[in-house]
Amino acid sequence: MKRTFFLTAGLAACTILACKAQTQGTVHEPVRFEDGTPVSGDPAADSLFAKDRFLTDTTLTDKGDTLFTVRHASAYVRLQLKGLPADAGIGEILLVPMQGAPETFPVTVSEAGDLTLWLAKEPAVLPATAAIAQAADGRIWSVRLPGEALQPGIAYRREASWLTPDAPESGIQATPLPQTTMLEMEPGEYSGITWIGGNQYGVVSDNLKGAGIARFAIPIDKHGNVGTVKMEVPAAVATAEGKKRDTEGIAYVASTNTLYTTSEKNQDIRGYDLLGVATGAKLAVPDDLKGIQDNRGFESLSYNAATGLFWTTTEAPLKADTFFPRLHRLQSFTTDGKPAGRFLYQIGEPSQTSENTVAYVFGIPALTALDDGRVLVVEREVYVPKGSLWEKIQGAFTDISIYVVDPVHDTAGILRKSLVCHFSTGAMNLANFEGMCLGPTLPDGRRCLVMIADSQKGSGGLTQEYVKVILLND
Repeated sequence: MKRTFFLTAGLAACTILACKAQTQGTVHEPVRFEDGTPVSGDPAADSLFAKDRFLTDTTLTDKGDTLFTVRHASAYVRLQLKGLPADAGIGEILLVPMQGAPETFPVTVSEAGDLTLWLAKEPAVLPATAAIAQAADGRIWSVRLPGEALQPGIAYRREASWLTPDAPESGIQATPLPQTTMLEMEPGEYSGITWIGGNQYGVVSDNLKGAGIARFAIPIDKHGNVGTVKMEVPAAVATAEGKKRDTEGIAYVASTNTLYTTSEKNQDIRGYDLLGVATGAKLAVPDDLKGIQDNRGFESLSYNAATGLFWTTTEAPLKADTFFPRLHRLQSFTTDGKPAGRFLYQIGEPSQTSENTVAYVFGIPALTALDDGRVLVVEREVYVPKGSLWEKIQGAFTDISIYVVDPVHDTAGILRKSLVCHFSTGAMNLANFEGMCLGPTLPDGRRCLVMIADSQKGSGGLTQEYVKVILLND
């Protein structure tokens, strides 16, 4: 049997529209819930009482001699969700706005795998929302519902079909090359990289002053092999005063010759010229993205000229996002710095915990925006156990997985991801890769994806500075 659930967030407010004599009778009819047909005949409306798409009701005075016609001030949404397995054991539906607090609704799925929710909302711009259903065995279904401006007293009908997290093949072939040691480099904390052009890259380090920007020359030959890497610190950075910004991510915008960097300390994104002088440009980071876990803020930043979008996310889930495991929010910005789209992303499960370790990190350190609108996401786990230096060397590892998501075309509530590349380091080649960007295109048409490691100043001899190239073709 098909079931309908009427769910409201408190009582709907009402406004008295008119006072009429009882003899005038009612001026509306109820909706037929059996088949979902609105009596008004308006296919866009589906309400308890419908007249001209407005929710109305009537009431009598105590004496029964006067009839008031009332119109509701709240907006209503009838949400029909289809395609859940009837035997999945789904007991609740989670609605997660891209901005705002999530709501949980208990449900019973029909034999046909369909269910209907009625939502009472304050008249406002309803943001894009993810509907998420999770079975007892861990299987997840989700769908992204577009945002809409809701008007008072109007009911809206929306339909959507659930999607499983299985993503199509990425179509990207990745060939990881051996990582290159930068022994001539001073041990640092190089955590972000962006390609400026030729063999020039902008790199950020939270061990440098001011903007934390350095210029790297990274020669890459026609086969993708890396030559001798050289570093230069811009004058404005070398002579900067004041506290460090704890810069972690960096992106280059060629049209304005500007380097943008993220500050994990301040949770902001600012622009600098190639000398490291602040330009005053900023990205308008929404306030809710600043609710970070300690030292787990904006590690990543990427810009793509073809799409005109910046992309970033926090290294760990926001403090408020404990309602669903390992949930991240990917945020894009337009070239003029305004917030654009936001999407949910779930990182995989870690293999270890921080127990009995001297260093443990798990999260998203880097993003890279592709020309076709897709985004590469790095999932990284770093594990260094307690013990002597030898025990640390033997037991330590980093695990890197690079996935691709498609925010442009994917209608899942949680972006579906396809694995592009996976590799690990450990023992004598431990490398904590934190930065990633697109580099030059080789003569054979393959694109260089360039990664840089953060050695944490060498970590007491445990690791060193590395660059790694992954060749991409599709």
